[in-house]
Amino acid sequence: MKKKFRIGIIGSENSHAGAFMNIFNKENIYDDIEVVAVGGIDSESNQKLFEEYNLEFIAEKPEDMLGKVDAVMITARDGKYHAQFAKPFIEAGIPAFIDKPFTVNKQEAVDLLKTAKEKGVPVCGGSSLKNCYDVLMLKNEFETNKDKILTGTVTAPVNTTNPYSGFFFYSSHLAEISLAVFGYDPLSVTAIEKNGSIVATVEYDNFCVANCFASGCYQYHGQVVSNKRIYARNIDESMCYKHECEEFVEMLRTGKMKFTYAQLIAPVFYLNAIYDSYTTGQKVEIEKFEI
Repeated sequence: MKKKFRIGIIGSENSHAGAFMNIFNKENIYDDIEVVAVGGIDSESNQKLFEEYNLEFIAEKPEDMLGKVDAVMITARDGKYHAQFAKPFIEAGIPAFIDKPFTVNKQEAVDLLKTAKEKGVPVCGGSSLKNCYDVLMLKNEFETNKDKILTGTVTAPVNTTNPYSGFFFYSSHLAEISLAVFGYDPLSVTAIEKNGSIVATVEYDNFCVANCFASGCYQYHGQVVSNKRIYARNIDESMCYKHECEEFVEMLRTGKMKFTYAQLIAPVFYLNAIYDSYTTGQKVEIEKFEI
């Protein structure tokens, strides 16, 4: 008989929580997955989702799910809570999905995934957009013409004025698209901010990439420029939740991760470097780390 995975979701104030519950508990695409619990800092949204999706219980504290779920999805709207909420489950050997931004703090990200690696706990998450078809096509264009790349661009929305860790709240989408397409080994960044929008020049060994965080623009776009051609795509994010669920389910079923621990936390270091650059006006080296 196929194992039934009992899932707990922590962070009900985020629309992602309801989207995942809808896929798992109403659409019933996966007959071996069921969300049974909800928790987080917003008691009103906890109660609302508990009733709407006929869940088994509300966790007053995230740790209350220990022993009652097989995996967790951390969907808190503010990334500053992600490591705190995920830690007891990782330490208990429970697989986790951690939404974007993976964390805000670099050391928290390293400590959390060092524990996951030591215990052999599979983890996934971050931005859903790195799995979108258009991003995969841009990545393929880059890989196919790797020795001919001249430059590239990624443009995506940003919101720097919010109560959810400011710049870090929404910027992970662009960062993860850019890293997925152009590689996880950038060297440095120089960024400026004007009227809430940020343009970052990201340096690699043999080329530079422009990251355009556009305030007030709600579309995603990428270009890969080689001496062969300019390859551009608008990025359709409409299937992003289903892409995330597919990756999460595959990880639970097989125990295998699609992205490495290092790839999961690279955006945390990348975004911190961009933030440090545009707030100081200086070029910032993108810090290396070990997992």
